[in-house]
Amino acid sequence: MMGRRSAAPAPPRHPRAVRAVPSNASVFRLLLLNTVLPGAVHYLRGPSKVRWFFLGMAALIWAAGSYLAFSALSNRVWMFNLVTHPVASMALIIGLLVVSAWYLFTFLDLLRLIRFKQLSSGMKAATIALLVPLLVLTSGSTAYAAYLLNVSRNALVDILPEQQGTGKTFTKPLLTPIDGRYNILMMGGDAGSDRIGRRPDSIMAISVDATTGATLTVSIPRNLQNAPFPDNSPMKAALSNGDGVDGTDGAFNCGDQCIIGNLYSKVNEKYADLYSNVGDPGAQAMMESVSAILGITMQAYVIADMDNFSQLIDLMGGVKINAGNWVPISGEALDNVGGGHLPPKDWIAPGPQTLSGYQALWYARSREWTTDYARNQRQQCIVQAMIQQMNPLTLFTKFTDIVKAGTKIIESDVTTAQIGSFIDLALKSQSQPVKKLILGPPDMTSNVPGQTDFPTYPDFALSRQKVAQLLGKTAPSTTKPSTGAATTPNSNGAAPASTPSSNTPASNPATKPSSTPSTTPTKSSGPTLTKDYLQGLAVAAYNGDLNAKNTLIELMNNNGSCTPG
Repeated sequence: MMGRRSAAPAPPRHPRAVRAVPSNASVFRLLLLNTVLPGAVHYLRGPSKVRWFFLGMAALIWAAGSYLAFSALSNRVWMFNLVTHPVASMALIIGLLVVSAWYLFTFLDLLRLIRFKQLSSGMKAATIALLVPLLVLTSGSTAYAAYLLNVSRNALVDILPEQQGTGKTFTKPLLTPIDGRYNILMMGGDAGSDRIGRRPDSIMAISVDATTGATLTVSIPRNLQNAPFPDNSPMKAALSNGDGVDGTDGAFNCGDQCIIGNLYSKVNEKYADLYSNVGDPGAQAMMESVSAILGITMQAYVIADMDNFSQLIDLMGGVKINAGNWVPISGEALDNVGGGHLPPKDWIAPGPQTLSGYQALWYARSREWTTDYARNQRQQCIVQAMIQQMNPLTLFTKFTDIVKAGTKIIESDVTTAQIGSFIDLALKSQSQPVKKLILGPPDMTSNVPGQTDFPTYPDFALSRQKVAQLLGKTAPSTTKPSTGAATTPNSNGAAPASTPSSNTPASNPATKPSSTPSTTPTKSSGPTLTKDYLQGLAVAAYNGDLNAKNTLIELMNNNGSCTPG
């Protein structure tokens, strides 16, 4: 009996569907081709019915990527607005996730097209060795970009909400430049478990040229009294009734309890109903008062939580400064009338150095044996140094931590729709000189005869004049008070204006401490200043030695001198 003859294999129904296993070089070329044009391999080797879809997806990804790249290069503000606007950024996140998924799908399906199972063992290993980094470069990087963008988006929505208020809806319109400038009020929040409400420990007006980014910073001492309000402010009407509790004649004017540093909490506690159309009544009242003091309209506010400020600086790798003199890191506060402290825990030395977050916080806040005005100078220096030293690599590598820290540190009423243009201005300002002014020594002294403390006896007409001069604008000149007669504050709580003599620190609006910090001061016939020597004086002063205290006051008199490192 003859053996049964084996049947010949049936011919394929679709001969074109039969693909030979590609050569080793072809496998690598196909992987690289899919990196550049995801889906192009499927157009060349895939089923005819869907091959055009794969080619279309590759073309769409290239077209969208080219459009975004060209737009970003030609209009930096457009790019910033794209990644910061809540709606636009969400669309971009979805697009990045689609691209990531498409790369993942095409690469994995490419293994089927190249008949991965039929490759030799060595070729399989080589293919995987090339495929993994290509997947990380394409699918992984786009997915990670979507993640970072989502982190940023969520943080900006928390920090810069489109709508402000609890249980209410307040929509803030986009800001437009006033006289070509954006004016932002920056406050350092001083809330704590031992304090009622938040008190702005640091008050700084920042005016930025909308075109060049040139910046003017004006520090307002927290102990400034008689703060006025513009005519359209509800606080002016509320403080015009003459009862003298929180002010008279439309100004926050009731003595030591009515310093501008207390205005924020006072409004939120007592006058919040006057601002039913805003989310933060205290911040709105502060902006109105600072506008009247400086003669420029504050358009938005930023409140920084000083207790968490140090964390942000540490994430940025510290802040470089050139300190002009020793600054104490105070010991624990004493529960006494004078507000004293235990002897310092440490000292910040003069000279070039990189401050940690803890040191930078103390450098910006310390005022032991010195004045608020020296502290204002140091605060301006820290802010300027942080702006100048923004490191893109650090921001990228620690982006998530920095953004999360920002949600704990910053509050603002700047809308997310506008933050992109402000980021662009911040980058421009890095290459621009910063003008600085302090409403107090060494820049300004009072014109009230016999009184030199400007914050206690302020001349707001002089303040407005100096700000106008620094901005290159004209302002009405101040008038001299009558000679030989005592001068009293006028109806808005300010002393009548006068022109200071040429030998006073206030005579030149641009007068500031030397841009180069002085060398470490020494007593004329005493030892060179060291940390141990200063600590010894501090311990003696704590124990009641008045001479030691006076010596420290003399030695600390220029510790506001500072420049960014």
